[in-house]
Amino acid sequence: MLVSGTGTGIGKTFIAYNLVYTLKEKGYKVGYYKPIETGVEDLPEDASLLCSLTGQGLEEVVLSKCRLPLAPYACTLEEGMEFDLNFIVEHYRKLTQRYDFVVVEGAGGLAVPIKKGYNYAHLALDLGIPMLLITYATLGTIHHTYTTYFYAKSMGLDVLGIVMNGFKGEDVSERTNSTIVKELTHLEVVETPWQEDRILPLPVRERIVRLVGV
Repeated sequence: MLVSGTGTGIGKTFIAYNLVYTLKEKGYKVGYYKPIETGVEDLPEDASLLCSLTGQGLEEVVLSKCRLPLAPYACTLEEGMEFDLNFIVEHYRKLTQRYDFVVVEGAGGLAVPIKKGYNYAHLALDLGIPMLLITYATLGTIHHTYTTYFYAKSMGLDVLGIVMNGFKGEDVSERTNSTIVKELTHLEVVETPWQEDRILPLPVRERIVRLVGV
């Protein structure tokens, strides 16, 4: 499945980590795949974190690294990089032969371009996978979540559910955001608390993995 969302910095890697952690707890062999990681000075931070959990080598998890913290397509313009889409898809197929689950994480939001005219929604379609939509908890999330969901559906993607991440109880909109988003999308919305610990409480993690059919 593709772990994507409404934008950058919303906790996609955090949720991916908890998803992988919980699936492994249940006895599944889980692989992680972030074909392109941007904003990399030395080691890719997100891929390194998930590799520490899955036991994979970095070369299996991340195919391309960009120095600038930009959309992949912007990196091609700024850094002169090129991404081989066929290779990205072929590598995913190989991973599915090794693992029970492969969690794919995008860079930024769903509509972020990888190449001109090709974004993460197109990639999910080429991989033949559904998506888990990650969003934030505070004011503004209703619009951003619904428009991302609407775009995903317009592209023909199967949206498994929504994880609304980072509830602190400080923003009054947090009291109704998930209710309204559920009414708009008719999808299950899992609320996750803001916390410094890497692992979410078990009941929350169980709700997340149920979204993906486990």
